[in-house]
Amino acid sequence: MKLKNAILDIPQDNIFQNDKLNRRDSVVNLTRLLENVSSPIVLSVNAPWGAGKTTYLKMLHANLNASSCKSVYFSAWETDFAVDPLLAFLGEMNSGLSGFLKGDSKKSKAWAKAKEAGAHILRRGIPVGVKIATAGLLDADKLLEDEAAKFTEALSKDVIGAYSNNKKAIAEFKKNVAEVLKGGDGEAEKLYVFVDELDRCRPTYAIELLERIKHLLDIEGLVFVLALDKVQLAHSVRAVYGAEFDALGYLKRFIDVEFTLPSVGVNFFIKHLFAHLELDNYFATRNTGDTVYDKEHLLNTLNMVGRQMSLRGVEQLLSKIKLISLTVPSNQYFYPEFVVFLLYVKDNYSTVYANFSKLGVGGDEILAVLEVVLSGEDDQAIWTRQYVEALIISGKSRSAKAWADSKIANLKEVAGHMEVPDIKVRHATRVLELVQHHGRYGNSVSLENILNRIDMLSNFVFD
Repeated sequence: MKLKNAILDIPQDNIFQNDKLNRRDSVVNLTRLLENVSSPIVLSVNAPWGAGKTTYLKMLHANLNASSCKSVYFSAWETDFAVDPLLAFLGEMNSGLSGFLKGDSKKSKAWAKAKEAGAHILRRGIPVGVKIATAGLLDADKLLEDEAAKFTEALSKDVIGAYSNNKKAIAEFKKNVAEVLKGGDGEAEKLYVFVDELDRCRPTYAIELLERIKHLLDIEGLVFVLALDKVQLAHSVRAVYGAEFDALGYLKRFIDVEFTLPSVGVNFFIKHLFAHLELDNYFATRNTGDTVYDKEHLLNTLNMVGRQMSLRGVEQLLSKIKLISLTVPSNQYFYPEFVVFLLYVKDNYSTVYANFSKLGVGGDEILAVLEVVLSGEDDQAIWTRQYVEALIISGKSRSAKAWADSKIANLKEVAGHMEVPDIKVRHATRVLELVQHHGRYGNSVSLENILNRIDMLSNFVFD
């Protein structure tokens, strides 16, 4: 039973095998740009949360590797527990470079010296008691000795000495990293460093990592590719420096070139998720009466609301629908348009949903957001809004009968009014027909059952 989209594998021998968002051309073009760009440079891949940045970055990383480029991949969010981001970053660099340095004693020696210098830069800010496991970057015993010595020195001497030593260590670090990147002709070879999920980190961690990269690693040959949500990262900057701080201007100091990830249509992605979550199998069993149209109606409604959502949001919505589907027998009505609409309203208009869920309360508030949530002027969008409006009225015919009767009376008045515009007459007539359809077949909507299934989802966490 699959409830979420799988983490996509990027096979090196078939990089675009799982490219579900048709981003191959974009990846290929950006690969060429990175191969030809001058270094050092910091490029950002900017997109909102849930837009597929990680998959895009992994395909870009793999495509550069396929061209025999040297690259290192670093997930900032997975390491934001570290005391100093440089500690985690150099640990990943150490692992990534090990394969490139095999058999080259000169470069291996230079990298060892760079690690020693990096360790000196790090030691001043790491408290006693922190356990370090960074592939030999720091000697724990030496670290403790340094910390003990720090408290025995005079404060002024310590500060001046620290400044002088750090300055020397930074110069030594840069010199030896440059030596590692030096090619046979003496020119710097490019090393591509991918930093993912920077916007998900603790604010202080994200900012410290950016500052470390800019000040310590502006070395010829290094090309940084950062995946981030610039708006979210700006919030992190303000959390550290204050609400009035020019966060976007601050970020421009660290990023040389900004690449905005192209948005994609959600239809293709929805079809992929539909098949992956095995919803096709479920709807294949629904072959009684109007249930045969449930799959088509669900896909149409998902495409309507999906235009307003991130890809991650669409994925979570499909996971919720999958869970709900497991509670609905194949011979019972699913009301896919209504379920999608209510799920979206609950996530985005929580007060409106909460009021609608109350017994005895009408549905004026939820009708007011209907055209916003299910927007569009094509026939499918218009019909879907009419159908959901009819379900709202029919669903409230038990718990808020007076309100439902009043809405039906208003619709009848509009439908029979000669001076009302034709579009309103057609709308009222169609909604009335749909309300009567449910009553005629003894199929008034069991709103309580639908809401119970949706509220059941509150017991689950969707990430």
